[in-house]
Amino acid sequence: MYLALRPPWAHHATERTEPPVVAVAGSDSGSAKPKKVRHGGGHRRPAGGGGGNVVSGDDGSWDNSGDQIEETEPQLVKLTPADRALEWRGDETTKTAQQIDMSNNAESRALDDGEIQSTISSQSGPTQSCVMQAATNTDLRGTITVRMIVDPSGHPSKVKVQAPHYMFEHGLLPCVQGNVRKMKFPSVGQSTLVTMPINFS
Repeated sequence: MYLALRPPWAHHATERTEPPVVAVAGSDSGSAKPKKVRHGGGHRRPAGGGGGNVVSGDDGSWDNSGDQIEETEPQLVKLTPADRALEWRGDETTKTAQQIDMSNNAESRALDDGEIQSTISSQSGPTQSCVMQAATNTDLRGTITVRMIVDPSGHPSKVKVQAPHYMFEHGLLPCVQGNVRKMKFPSVGQSTLVTMPINFS
């Protein structure tokens, strides 16, 4: 499956909510397309050296004709329009009262784009795996949008996801929420609304 993370990552003002942009990104890593599975081993050779003739006995395993390779492809799940319909599920991520950490008397601010990009680039792998698993053996493609509220201490406290109905029915939401909440952003003393689009095809 092709996966890509697309900036911009953050909406610094939690009042703002923007509709997700659906896009398809290309990459050579992790394909969602069914992979061919090969059964059977390589050719077996009789013991002994030299370039002499091989004598065939009753055991057909020494004969190349005894080796067979089968190629099979998993059947894609037939999806209905309802399966493909995009929907939002998860926590409410609209504006909440600002929480300010004054413990170190530092100036409170929202996360900046560099801090967000660095965290997502290094810690989003498990979340991308959730997307791959939920879309296995389908022709689904597009953008999964993950929206989170990162609290003043840098922990995602609320997580909401937009994805096709089928993927939610195959465990996407709890998988994404569990892994996103394990992420750790810098502590900046103010809540930040972060949007993380994951493109796949």
